[in-house]
Amino acid sequence: MQMQFEMRSTFHYFMIVFPFALAITLYIFTRYKAFAVKRHVAIAMGIILVGILATRQIYVFSTDGLGPEVFPFHISHFANILLLMVAINPARRVISTIAWCLSVPAGLAAIIFADALETYSNVLSIRGFSYIFGHMLIVATGLYLLLTEMIRIDRRALLKAYGIVVPLYVLSVIVNNWFTDIFNEQANYLFTYTPGSAAPLVYLHSIGSDITVAGITVNPVYILSLTIIGAVVMFLMYLLAKLWYVSQDSNLQRKRAN
Repeated sequence: MQMQFEMRSTFHYFMIVFPFALAITLYIFTRYKAFAVKRHVAIAMGIILVGILATRQIYVFSTDGLGPEVFPFHISHFANILLLMVAINPARRVISTIAWCLSVPAGLAAIIFADALETYSNVLSIRGFSYIFGHMLIVATGLYLLLTEMIRIDRRALLKAYGIVVPLYVLSVIVNNWFTDIFNEQANYLFTYTPGSAAPLVYLHSIGSDITVAGITVNPVYILSLTIIGAVVMFLMYLLAKLWYVSQDSNLQRKRAN
């Protein structure tokens, strides 16, 4: 059985809507349950995410051998692990911040700008299923963790998250170049080598040009633009989380007053 993915098709819109519907449905059914129940639901979602990732990586290794795609260094790859870590221990505020402010919007972007799926000859395959269900579940799990307030972040955690993400971002530029040379196959962790097929990033990449310094090829304009966008998106996600906390606190105060 085969299926070709089409952008802006009914199925594509389903991919965009489903994560929100799933997270909200789970929240409605568990909001009055004990915290342990909510945590078990989140852990189950995290285990499924890691299972999808492991299945994909094993499949890639068995079919293509060792290469850049085998290493789980993409945002969506380590998002699976981060979200499971948060579900297991919600007190990890910095990890929660990175998961919510970086991984969730990246997962959502992968669903909205899913041009890469059009290159699959058949999305009804392990790689196709892992892309579709993996990214949808990243968004759903992150949103559920926020709605149940297992993700609880503050400004200090956000600053620490920036302090971790920025060095990793810079390191990805170096690793991408190294892995491309070592495996003779393009590595594109954190999209710092090329913009992939995401239309907005393609435009940013076209504004600048590649330069090579000490054997490292980089597009400075693209990298700087991507850095600014990433920082802004993380801050906006932080504000969105704060708005949810405020609304929940207001609801609690009204209940107490009544």
